[in-house]
Amino acid sequence: MENVPKENLVNRILTLLSGLCFVLPIHAQTYNIQELFGFPCSPFTCPDGQKPNAIMEASDGNFYGVANGGPVINGGTIFKITSSGQFTVLYTFPYNGTSDTYPNGEDPGSITEGSDGLLYGTANAGGTSGASSGALWRINKNGTGFQVLERYCTSCSSGSFPDYIVAGKDGNLYGTTSSGGIFPASGTCEGLGCGVIFRLTTSGVYTVLHAFNGTTETSYPLGITQATDGNFYGGTGAEGGGALFRITPSGTFTILSGFTGGAYALAPLTQASNGLLYGYSHVISAGTIELFSLSLAGGFSNVAQITQPLYKQYGVGQILQATDGNLWSTAVAGGSGYGQVFAVTTNGNAVANIAFNGSDGSFPVNGVIQASNGTLYGVAAKNGKTSSGGYASGDIYTISGLPPR
Repeated sequence: MENVPKENLVNRILTLLSGLCFVLPIHAQTYNIQELFGFPCSPFTCPDGQKPNAIMEASDGNFYGVANGGPVINGGTIFKITSSGQFTVLYTFPYNGTSDTYPNGEDPGSITEGSDGLLYGTANAGGTSGASSGALWRINKNGTGFQVLERYCTSCSSGSFPDYIVAGKDGNLYGTTSSGGIFPASGTCEGLGCGVIFRLTTSGVYTVLHAFNGTTETSYPLGITQATDGNFYGGTGAEGGGALFRITPSGTFTILSGFTGGAYALAPLTQASNGLLYGYSHVISAGTIELFSLSLAGGFSNVAQITQPLYKQYGVGQILQATDGNLWSTAVAGGSGYGQVFAVTTNGNAVANIAFNGSDGSFPVNGVIQASNGTLYGVAAKNGKTSSGGYASGDIYTISGLPPR
């Protein structure tokens, strides 16, 4: 499996996926992408950050997200944006020029709201020394009270390079790191460790629930999703053969299904209204991706094959089942090469194919979310326009036309 520890997910996508094509037939209704906010960027400074990585809707009705970069050489930003597009930087990850470090982490990649109403997230890299490899943090919605709750290192059994965090039904936070944990003597996982699943309490207590062994359990967990049975489900992105797993909140871990033919998962899973979990997989030598389903009992099925010539890994975001019942996601380099938002039925039939053109952003990452009024929100890692019509280094976009929830 490829591991690029010093780059976050967006940078890996931009390196691997430029100029590719995603092919889906277009059906029925036409949707349009509307830019809500473009991240302004001069050659030397991006005051609001750049290459946004994630966005979520909080209980106060506002949207919160994270972006890379920032003013001069800072390590990223946490931001708030209203439905009308009013944008506020809540926090900028600082750079320490003396030690050449990002002491609170850099390149934030995931964000969620905890049961206490605070925002929690990951910094995919950075820390207080050259051996650091990311952090978990929290902050108030007004931008005060930033805290680092867990620090990682490249040799940490507690994990390294955290990439996903989600709020559990029990009030705790759960997530994954791409590396760290177990370091097999054989050099499996490139000597970086094979990844862990963790639990974090709102009081800051961190626990490793499971460390992947890199062999029978494969490696590189891609986030976890809590299903209606209270357990968490996920997939691994180990090239040459990934797997699907279940883990209980107390840490009981089970491999449910292994991919065949060298396939691997592409993003966290999503549970649909029919009770099944859905995701996308890929074989690196193939020109297609596969929509698959997984029952809570472990029954696996390849639902539909979707043609995407020259497809590369990491190009598809997490699925959202929207209020129209369809499964929505993003393809980083689909359409005419700028990326696209697309939707399929639970049977894999295409129902929407919405391409970016560059001026409305490009390279959409991490799927989409749906607001209470039905509007879809997402982030694009490149291009777009600023409020003055200038060049933007990524944007926040919306797609309307779906039923409210």
